[in-house]
Amino acid sequence: MPAFSPPQIARVFPDGLALDIMHIERHGDTAIHRHDFSELVIVLRGSGVHRSPAGDYPIGAGDVFVLHGNQAHGYCNTADLELVNILFCMDELAIPLQDVTVLPGYHVLFTLEPMFRQRDNFASRLRLTPDELQSVTELVYRLLKESRGRMPGWRFAAVAAFMLLVTELCRLYSHMDDQAAQPLLRLGRVIGYLEQHYSDPLTLEDLANVGCMSPRTLTREFRQAMGSAPIAYLIRLRINRAVNLLRNGQANITDVAFRVGFQDSNYFARQFRAIVGRSPRDFRANNGK
Repeated sequence: MPAFSPPQIARVFPDGLALDIMHIERHGDTAIHRHDFSELVIVLRGSGVHRSPAGDYPIGAGDVFVLHGNQAHGYCNTADLELVNILFCMDELAIPLQDVTVLPGYHVLFTLEPMFRQRDNFASRLRLTPDELQSVTELVYRLLKESRGRMPGWRFAAVAAFMLLVTELCRLYSHMDDQAAQPLLRLGRVIGYLEQHYSDPLTLEDLANVGCMSPRTLTREFRQAMGSAPIAYLIRLRINRAVNLLRNGQANITDVAFRVGFQDSNYFARQFRAIVGRSPRDFRANNGK
C-alpha cells in the first residue's frame, strides 16, 4: 500500500512579495496538509492540538513555532483558538540577516526546533509569557496594518515589521529558561558563536565548552542538525565570508585568508576551490560571476 501523502497548498503571495500574514480569530479543525512556503505560527488565545505525522501536541496562548514546506500538519480539538500565520519564503525575501544570526534563538526557532520536534515532543518550543505575548502582539498588528493597508511603501514597511518581529522572538527564545529548551539552546549558542567568532582560531574543544557539552556529543548533535561536523561548518562559513570580500575584485587574497580566519593562504586556496569550485584568484578575476 503506498504511503499517505498529505495534500500540498500552493503559495499565493500578493504583489510578488514573499511575505503575507493571516489573522485567524476562530481557527477550526483542519486536515493534515503541506505548504510550499514556511509559516511562523503565533497562538494568541485559546487552545487546540497541533497534528503531524510525527505526533499530536497540545498548543495554547503564547506558543510560537515555525513550519517549513516539507512539514505536514493540521489542527484538531480547537477551542476559541486565535492565531496568526505569517507566510514567508526567506530565500526570496533576501533579508539581510546581519547580526541576528549570533542569537541562539534564531537558529533554534528556524532550524533546530522544527528539526528536533519529534524527538523533543514539542516541549522545546518557544512559549511566551503573557507580558511577552502582549509585546509580540503589538508587532504582529504592525505587520497586519501594513499588509492590509497597502499604502505606498507597504512592502518595505511590511518586511521591516517582519524583521522586528523575528528579532524580538529570537531574543526571547535566546533567554528562555525552560529546561526542555536548553539542549537546543546550547546547540544554538554554538552556531551563534561560530557566526560571531568565525575568524578566531577555534577548536572543537572551544566550541564544546561554549555549548556545555562534550566534543563527542556536540559533533553528533551538530552533524544531525546542520549536516556537517562543527569544524567543517566553520570552514564553509569562513569561505562564505571570503566570497563576499572577493566579489569587488580588489581584495588581496592573502589578506582575505587571514581576515576570515585562515592562517595559511595555500590551505585557504584549497578549501576555497573545494567549496566554490574554482580558485580565489579565478573567482576574483570574474567578480564572483
